[in-house]
Amino acid sequence: MKSPVLYVVLVFIVVMIGSCVQPVSQGGGGSEVEVTGLVYTSDNTPAVATQVKLIPQNFNALSEAAAHEVLVDTSDTDGHYSFKNVKQGIYNIQAVKIDERTRMLITGIVVDDHQNVVPAGRLLLPGVVKLMLPYSKSHNGFARIPGTDIITPVTAGKSEIIIDSVPEGIVPSIVFSNTDDTGNVVLARDVQVVSSQTTAIIDTSWHYKQQIVLNTSVSGANVTGTVYKFPVLVRLTKATFNFSQAQNHGNDICFTSIDGRPLYHEIEQWDSIGTTASLWVMVDTISGNNSSQSIMMYWGSPDVTTSPLSQSVFDTAAGFEGVWHLNEAGDENVIDATGNHFDGIAYHMSTLSPARGVIGYAHQFDGDSGYIRMPNTASGKLNFSETDTFTLSAWVYADTFDNVYRTIATKGYQQYFLQLSYFPSGSPLWQLSTYYQQDNWHMSDYTATARSWVLLTCVKQGNSQYLYCNSELVDNSTTVYSHKDVVLNRDTTDDFSIGRFLKEATYPTKFGYCYFKGKIDEVRVSSVARSADWIRLSYMNQRNDNTLVQFKQVNF
Repeated sequence: MKSPVLYVVLVFIVVMIGSCVQPVSQGGGGSEVEVTGLVYTSDNTPAVATQVKLIPQNFNALSEAAAHEVLVDTSDTDGHYSFKNVKQGIYNIQAVKIDERTRMLITGIVVDDHQNVVPAGRLLLPGVVKLMLPYSKSHNGFARIPGTDIITPVTAGKSEIIIDSVPEGIVPSIVFSNTDDTGNVVLARDVQVVSSQTTAIIDTSWHYKQQIVLNTSVSGANVTGTVYKFPVLVRLTKATFNFSQAQNHGNDICFTSIDGRPLYHEIEQWDSIGTTASLWVMVDTISGNNSSQSIMMYWGSPDVTTSPLSQSVFDTAAGFEGVWHLNEAGDENVIDATGNHFDGIAYHMSTLSPARGVIGYAHQFDGDSGYIRMPNTASGKLNFSETDTFTLSAWVYADTFDNVYRTIATKGYQQYFLQLSYFPSGSPLWQLSTYYQQDNWHMSDYTATARSWVLLTCVKQGNSQYLYCNSELVDNSTTVYSHKDVVLNRDTTDDFSIGRFLKEATYPTKFGYCYFKGKIDEVRVSSVARSADWIRLSYMNQRNDNTLVQFKQVNF
């Protein structure tokens, strides 16, 4: 069972450490100052052989010179501990029973020139503190709890700090220090830690936040199965987001899970003047038939610069091999959002080629000469064998039906392709074709529509293939077309391309390069078979009304 998570607010300020003091009872006077106390187990029996430390409240675990200031004792059979010859000051009591992994922390013990008796404490399983940081505020150094020996290293670029084994109670402060013990900054104050729970602390240098509900119930995306490692499209408009509150280009945007864990995101398109934006957020798990799951979005800090990572959103470990948003200017290189970097070169595309797409901008293809080629992809991760598993998808808008074959995306006429076809019926068809050496083209198709956006998804799994149109399975069979009068070998030497074949299609008639005429948006290739739930969730999330994402305003 997952541990509950507490939510705390984090504020960055210059170090000025202070805490409430813990009253102690005082015995008779004397020149020898002593501190004594009792420690109990979780079931209130004396904690035997427990290590107890008396630590100055301002103790810095990074300072070797301060180590001699820490006094250590071991509790006796009655759970009793004592420290003699203690200097006056304010101290903390920290205890640990190593074999049971239980801990105790009592803060603000005032020691004067009397005998000082500390209130009895109880050992409990520790909790965890998780601090979420903007990328620009994470540097090499250490996060520590002053007045204790609790310290953890911090690596630059990390968006969260995990401090483990923190005793239950209120921690007066958590401090960040550079590796040379300079630049001390208070990360949090008065942090409530609960045994066996995680306390999540969120940086409030962001001034605004919004809850984003991912509704898969009947009132939302209407998806019944659970989907994993899913890039959620978040569209922002003036109706859902105040662009004047964020930095230019959305540089201060941050997403987290509901328990404060940072989520990778990519900004595909940001137009603060036109008040529209398209962002992708990698969500680990989206449950089916659920209207209460959500993520958080933060923004509105002049001091924060986040680091969107598209290759972590469209992760090759999750099966993404090529993702082209097609939001670039027409004559610019087309960027692959995955870590494979299969960037495309645009040929005969002009600055006028970008057009309004389903998601931000798409590419307009003229049907005569424009296309995109991904160099050096003939071999490698897009070069699937006859029986390999893969998924190919694209948003497509055909300008017209003119009895000309139009290629959408392909690895070659004699390997695999998705196109607008008129074969064999003479009527327009969306068609997936894969090529086998033995019996040649295996085709799945469905009636095409012109002048409207459709999401085509093709799944190849072994010898089976499936064609989906707008998330509906429209063909789960194949029709085999073999050539009898010529020898055509399976050809894997073509690079992947969008908008035309790289070699002319010549059989059974000379089709040519089959330039696409219309708009194409969001082309993806994955080396896994996407499920019907995944395909439906993609369609419901990406279509204009986006029934998956619902915004819910919350206040800090």
